[in-house]
Order: sequence, then C-alpha cells, then structure tokens
Amino acid sequence: MDGARRPLTRMVEGPQRADLLELFFDLTFIASLALTSQKMATEPTWTSMAHALIALSTLWAVWVTTTSFTDLYTPQARRIRFVILGIMFGGMLMSAALPHAFSNHGLVFGATWAAINWGRGLVLIPSLRGRRDQERPLRVLLWTTVSGVLWIAGGLVPEPGPRLVVWLAALTVDYVGFGLRFPIPGRPPLPQYAVAPEHLAERYQQIYILTLGELVLITVLALSRMPFDAPRITAFVIAFLTAVVLWWSYARRTGAILRDAIETSAHRSRLVQTNPYAHWLMVVAVVATAAGIERVIDDPLARPDATLTALILGGAALFLAGRATLDHEVFLRVPRSHLVGIVVAVAITPLAPHLPGLGLSVAGSMVLMGVAVADSLWTSYRPSSPPATP
Repeated sequence: MDGARRPLTRMVEGPQRADLLELFFDLTFIASLALTSQKMATEPTWTSMAHALIALSTLWAVWVTTTSFTDLYTPQARRIRFVILGIMFGGMLMSAALPHAFSNHGLVFGATWAAINWGRGLVLIPSLRGRRDQERPLRVLLWTTVSGVLWIAGGLVPEPGPRLVVWLAALTVDYVGFGLRFPIPGRPPLPQYAVAPEHLAERYQQIYILTLGELVLITVLALSRMPFDAPRITAFVIAFLTAVVLWWSYARRTGAILRDAIETSAHRSRLVQTNPYAHWLMVVAVVATAAGIERVIDDPLARPDATLTALILGGAALFLAGRATLDHEVFLRVPRSHLVGIVVAVAITPLAPHLPGLGLSVAGSMVLMGVAVADSLWTSYRPSSPPATP
C-alpha cells in the first residue's frame, strides 16, 4: 500500500486506461526519437548510425520497462508517481546526452540508465517487504546490477569503438533479462504478472502513433528550411503518403486489435514478452525513414549513398519485419505479402545508386503501399473478431 491510501499494484477493478502522467512521460521518448533521426541524417556514416541505433535501443528499453512498470503498479499511487517522474527526468538527461553519447557525454548516458534501474528497484523492494511480489524487483535489480556496471564502465571507456562493444554487451543483458523474465540459477523464470490488456495495448498504440508524429515533424521542419521547388514539394508529398501508409498498415490490422489479442490469446505470456521487440522494429523503421526523408528533402536530386539507401529501403524492410512479427504473435502466421515486400526492398537495393534520392523515396513508399494494398485485397480479416489461438 502507498501509506493507507492506494495499493501499489494495479487492481483489476481499478482504472485500466493509460494515465495522463504516462502520456507526459512519453514526451521524453519523442525527444530521443527526434535527436536520433537528426543524428542519422546529419552524420551519414555507418559508425554514426550504429551509435544512434544503440542509443535509441537503450531509450526504448527505458520506455518499455516503464510501461511494464505502470502495467503492474498503478500510477495513481504517490510513490509510483514519483518513480515515473524520476525516470522521466533521467530519460530527458539521456536524450540530451544522446548526440554525444559516444564522445564526452558517455558517462552521463550510461550512468543515468543504471541509476534509473537501480532507483526503481530501491523504491519497490522496501515498499513490498513481506510480500511474494518482492521477488520481482529483487530479480530485476540483480540483472540490472550486472548491466548497470557495464553501462558505467562503457561510459568510462574513452574510445567510441570499445565503448560500443561494452554497451552492446550491457544492452544484451537488459534485453535478454527482460525477454526471459529475469531467470536466476536454481529458480524458474518469474511468472507473467497479471497483465492489464487495455492499458498495455493502449500504451503501445500511443507510442507508435507518437513515433509517426516524429516523422511528420521531421518532414515539416525539413521542408520549412528549404525553397519550395517542385522536387522538394514532391518529396514532401511522398513523405506524407509514406506516413499515411505506416499509420494505416498498423491501425487497420494487428495494432487495432492488440487489446483483444492480449485478452483472448492462449499464449498471452509470449505475446506480452515479444510485443516490445516487434514494436521496436517498427519504431526504428519510422526513425530511419524520417532521417532518410530529411536527407531527400534537403537534396532530392542527389544520387543516394549506401547509408541513405539503408535508411529508405532498410526502413521499409524493418517496418514490414516488425509488422510480420506482430502478426505472427497474434495470428500465429506470417503474412506472405510482408515477406514479399522485404524481398522486393532488398532486390531493388542495387538499383539505388542509379536513382535520384527522390526516386529512391518513391521506391520505398511504393513497396509499403504495395504491401498495404495486397493486405487489403487478399485478406478477409475482421478487426472486431480476432481468430482464436490454440
């Protein structure tokens, strides 16, 4: 209990919708999306893109663990509210450090993520004293102690190459621990907590739509800095159509019935555990697409280099892979159209150097549109009644 007022854990009969504080917290992640996209667009090297991807994946872990935290513990409890605000401050600090996380802001980035994990555990463990629920934050703290040491050690490494290796190991510990439900030797993995389907589905729907908002923002800002000539206006139109397809493909399919899927799935535990990874692929895809669009609007007739090709066509392929993963978890099948779309995106990659950047963005958009049209024509799926899973 939070004093004599509210229980810490979310009650079945209590509010199941996302709290306004959680939406406020999302602003932290939107800032990190914009900074990641900007870094990819302005530093078009493979090394810089790897750095941006590691940083974004870490901030995605901040968002996912906080969303799971608020799915289990109610934000209405005063103690939980303060923890969320503390994580929000830490996320803001990490976002501010993101552009130079592999230079002079590395220790701030790594140590802040470690502090978020440790602080959350140090609040929960005494609050749950004497309850079986205490085992969960204890195990999480054990895993994050290992990863936290690596995050801090990586921040202390002066060279960006070795820092990348250490942080990749730390991120692997974080992702594996979460995915396997924090096992320890001699003990089974933690049982899946009592999920609040409406809350959890709403949180992932919201963050994906907010990610699309980052794509819209980057597109508008990119055009606002440039002359309004025909090639740039065309690139702007293609960017808008791409954003619409990325929304429509998610909103009319699996994303629209995520709550029902979580409620009715016979493999709910697996769906809850894989849901963050499927959405991670889609979020990275949208950020990469935004970075590519910014570069195309900047110079729509320039020949694309390998990094721009990866942002545009790789972004399309990543989105389709994420959507296919989510479909597989909900319907136990992979849409053939998504696999075909990935193959087509890869197949046209050798043609990219012979196209202007505008042509490349048209090609990426056409791949996504083709898959969306194929879904619309070839499926008899009804969003209101997801199929039962065995």
